[in-house]
Amino acid sequence: MTVLPSGAAASVPYVSGPADSPAYWHVGTYWRVLADSAQTDGRSCTFDELCPHGLVAPPHVHDHEEEAFFVLEGDFVFTVGEKEVEAGPGSYVYLPPGVRHGFRVESEMGRLYNTLTPGGFEREIIDHGVAAERVAMPPPGTSAVPLWLRLRPARPPAPWDPEWTDV
Repeated sequence: MTVLPSGAAASVPYVSGPADSPAYWHVGTYWRVLADSAQTDGRSCTFDELCPHGLVAPPHVHDHEEEAFFVLEGDFVFTVGEKEVEAGPGSYVYLPPGVRHGFRVESEMGRLYNTLTPGGFEREIIDHGVAAERVAMPPPGTSAVPLWLRLRPARPPAPWDPEWTDV
């Protein structure tokens, strides 16, 4: 259910439901766009991500964006600067601009919410990703592994696993 008409100004509050969120495959990850910068007047973008086991985000730096992650499911190891930090369900990771960071998934599958401020990063996902089936994600606290197993055969390989055959 969307309260905000498509293309409406971000100064108007809105609520979007699962059917309103476009989804993409990018770097082996399922990204559901919960809010893009057009909806937030450029202030932020937020994703619901299903991530495969292994390296998902190699260490990198955002010069201008703050980034935050909320782990819903799975076992992640985040690189923050030169340290590695374990982050399981309920963990929150905040990264100001200029901090080297990345993460990998240690469990079969991981799920997290990811927000960047200001918005704009969603263009990378939308412009370079492959449109994916929209799925209703399970509510937090409910395992997404059955959903991941259903989606996994459609998953394009990530750059770091071009020989991916674990289906």
